[in-house]
Amino acid sequence: MSAPNHWNEAPPSGQPLKVRTVWISDIHLGTPGCQAQALLEFLKDVECDTLYLVGDIIDGWQLRRSWYWPQAHNDVVQKILRKARKGTRVVFVPGNHDEFARRYRDHNFGGVDVAEDCIHTTAAFVDHARRPVRWRDPVCPLAGVRGRCCL
Repeated sequence: MSAPNHWNEAPPSGQPLKVRTVWISDIHLGTPGCQAQALLEFLKDVECDTLYLVGDIIDGWQLRRSWYWPQAHNDVVQKILRKARKGTRVVFVPGNHDEFARRYRDHNFGGVDVAEDCIHTTAAFVDHARRPVRWRDPVCPLAGVRGRCCL
């Protein structure tokens, strides 16, 4: 059985792109360089069954030094929470910049599961494999490269 041939097709005008899984990493909400508005537009234009937020979504290091949190950053958080309320499975795997959230692993906040790691199962037409989802810190000897997310 071959993969569906809709990957390169744009959704009808005004309709969101529908996919099984979206992966987002290294957003760094709380920093001036964060592209929150672009992320918000992306989140508005896509529907997914599962949304993985993998590492450095919120930059706690920067926020400790200087508070920066414009409305666009609130809007991103609200959009993610809205997706969770409407049935998207949202999993947040904290990275090194949002390490403060690790103490909340195995908790759910507004429909967002906080996890140290989890397992993602690929689609049956790919290979239906189970893949680990985790963040590796710079101190982790398994990371090999400073602060890389491993899938």
